[in-house]
Amino acid sequence: MKSITSVAIQASMLAALTALGGLAQAATWIDVGPASGFVIASSTVTYSPSPALQVKYYDDNLVPQSPAAIQGYINGVFGSSLGAAVSFCDNATSGCTAGTTAGLSGGVNSYTSAAAYDYLAIHFGQGELVFHWAAPVAAGATFTVAGLPKDLSNYRAFISAVPEPETYAMLLAGLGMLGFLARRRQGK
Repeated sequence: MKSITSVAIQASMLAALTALGGLAQAATWIDVGPASGFVIASSTVTYSPSPALQVKYYDDNLVPQSPAAIQGYINGVFGSSLGAAVSFCDNATSGCTAGTTAGLSGGVNSYTSAAAYDYLAIHFGQGELVFHWAAPVAAGATFTVAGLPKDLSNYRAFISAVPEPETYAMLLAGLGMLGFLARRRQGK
C-alpha cells in the first residue's frame, strides 16, 4: 500500500507535467506570408490583393477582441505604431465606420472599406490572421479571402498615420530656415 506522501508526490509531478505540456502548446504568432496561399489547419487559405508585405497567424483566440486591443496586437506583432490610426471595423462591432461590409458567399469572404487601409485583422473560429501591405489598399477596393478552416467572425482594418504633404512642406521649410540661420551665424 502506497503512503499518502508518495501519492501526493506523484499527483504533484503529474500536475507539473500537464502544466508543462500546456506551455509547450501555448498559442503563438506564426509568420505565414507574404505568399498568396498558405495552409492553416490543413486548409489552403488564399487572399487578394496579394501578396501582402507580411501575413501573421495567431493559432488561438485573442482576448479581448475590441478594435483597440487588436490595434495593440498589430503594434506588437509588426512593430508598428498605430496610435494615431483610424480604424475601420466589421459589422459585428459597434461604432464601425459606415461603408464597411463583410460577407460570406460560397466559402469566399469579402470586405470593402470606404477608406484606405494597410493593416487588416480577420478573426475566424479561434484564430486570427493579420495582413500588412507595403502600400495601402485603396478605398473602395474589395479584399477577399477563401479557405478559412472555420467561420469568419469579423474584420478590423487600420490605416497607419502617414504624414500629409503639408507636413513635409513644413519640415522642409523648417530645415531651410535652420540652414539659413546657421549660414548667417558663420558669416558674422
